[in-house]
Amino acid sequence: MSQTMAQDLDLATSNYMSSRGFESEDWYSGRGFVATENGLDYSHLKKHRFVDMKTRTSKKGIKRKKAHPVHNRIIWGHYNNMIKELHFGFTAAVKEELRKLEE
Repeated sequence: MSQTMAQDLDLATSNYMSSRGFESEDWYSGRGFVATENGLDYSHLKKHRFVDMKTRTSKKGIKRKKAHPVHNRIIWGHYNNMIKELHFGFTAAVKEELRKLEE
């Protein structure tokens, strides 16, 4: 996974959050994307997951609330791009390993 994909996800998340009125700095701290050799690590605060949910359960029952999809929707929106990048990156790495074995 490339660092550019992590930056794209971070930028998309930040832009969406600012368009929904999340302007306080504490919404942006504690979350981020880091590309590693094995994948993409995403860290977030519990409140990011909470604002993403459409309902919440209370003692009085299930309550609907305004959802701000700052968590799942953005990641799933970039999912196909991540799969394509991993697919082609893996293929190139495998080809290179096979070339090394031939030598």
